[in-house]
Amino acid sequence: MPSARMDLQGVTILKEEKEAAGRRRESEMQVNMTPLIDCVFLLLIFFMIATTFAPMPGIRVKLPPPGAPPPGSDKPQQLILRISDPEVGNPYGTMVLNDQVVSMEVLLGNFQRSTLKQKEMLIIQSGRAVMHDQIVKIMDLAKRADVKKIGFAMVAH
Repeated sequence: MPSARMDLQGVTILKEEKEAAGRRRESEMQVNMTPLIDCVFLLLIFFMIATTFAPMPGIRVKLPPPGAPPPGSDKPQQLILRISDPEVGNPYGTMVLNDQVVSMEVLLGNFQRSTLKQKEMLIIQSGRAVMHDQIVKIMDLAKRADVKKIGFAMVAH
């Protein structure tokens, strides 16, 4: 049964027709997001599986366990380089090689003049603020002077 007719400037609309038109407009405006979300998740899974992770090249460092060496242990004759934290005017800090103050320029010569027994191992003991660039340069100089092993020591505070 049709409901009451309304006349708006010559246009007659049934109440039922108006409600049906409103429902049509609402259904036309909705976008179904489910397929879009499914596609995004499938792409995410695809790229996660397809991506290969290459290991970053680096230097393997084997740190000694913390603590003092056991008493009575014999220290082999070796090169020990102590590097203090950099100061104003001295970007490398003070370097002491076997109780002798050295600079970066004469370090290669000191390594080359060392005995074969001393060239078995170089122990680098540095402060926390020493730049890695300096450590790598020292390691390169030691390898050029045929130092067999390079170790790192920690200072017990």
